[in-house]
Amino acid sequence: MRGGGAAGQVRPTVSVCVVTYERPAFLERCLRSLARLAEPVEQVVVVDASSTDHTREVAALGVGAQYVWAPQLAGWMTRSRNEGLRWVTGDVIAFLDDDVVVDVGWAQALRDAYLDETVAAVAGRTRNGIDGEERYELPVGRYLPTGRLTEGFAMAAAEPFEVDHGIGANMSFRREVLAELGGFRDDYPGTALREDTDMFLRVRSIGGRVLYQPDALVDHLPAPHVRGARFDTRYKLYGRRNHVVLIARHRGLGSRDLRRWVGDELRGIGDARGAVGKALRLGVTVIGVAWGLAAASRAASWGPLEPRRDGPDAEAIRAHLGGAALQA
Repeated sequence: MRGGGAAGQVRPTVSVCVVTYERPAFLERCLRSLARLAEPVEQVVVVDASSTDHTREVAALGVGAQYVWAPQLAGWMTRSRNEGLRWVTGDVIAFLDDDVVVDVGWAQALRDAYLDETVAAVAGRTRNGIDGEERYELPVGRYLPTGRLTEGFAMAAAEPFEVDHGIGANMSFRREVLAELGGFRDDYPGTALREDTDMFLRVRSIGGRVLYQPDALVDHLPAPHVRGARFDTRYKLYGRRNHVVLIARHRGLGSRDLRRWVGDELRGIGDARGAVGKALRLGVTVIGVAWGLAAASRAASWGPLEPRRDGPDAEAIRAHLGGAALQA
């Protein structure tokens, strides 16, 4: 899979979508890294929800990025991703966070993975500059029967292997798969935690293979959050809310997975340090779980939810992705 494929095999075209919000310096760094790829991509689309139009600044970089200014999407990463799907032209649609720097071999590794026609999505390797992160003791990228997720997306590996999900900072999908699913579910608010997992699990639910490709490498050099900080109380609150919705959608409100996960979260309150820590974790857990259950009662069902998204936005995405694919 690391070579150029069978003789005469056509390598897929790649569109890159970078979603950004009020971080022009980090966006510039990301785009400059894309310009240094050993095997260039065919298209780069930037969806910018910032309050200021940066068309001129992006054009001045000379990297050929297509800039879409969409300030009405501020605070909704998944809606920005869906906006990007209205502009892409490639066989493979890759999503990068604006605070990553891509390795020179990133695009080549992606194309190598997609030469296997059974591969529907690819989770790339995402380094965070943390000592020892290249080793991971658990299976990488798995959804467990407890409702928990394993991570390990910085792990080094000699060869690609199958996973259940990947990380949104460095993920890609076949065009026709995104068309079938109708784009991203756009109601994972706040930090947007689990919107990426949701998409990968939907791909799996329609029979698609998800591959972890360690050679599709980026360095994640986190930018500051516009609101709050990573792993603060707000992050944890939205995290619990969104995780409840994720499990309810993929396993159902009546699933054992959801009951086990909520039970584990409640038991984990006692692990917090000190009375203040326990009180804070109690509040975050109870409010986050209750909020998630209330949201899931509208966004899920007693059993697993149909993975294909419907509605006007989904149909517009299908019309663009499917129509362009038929013309190719």
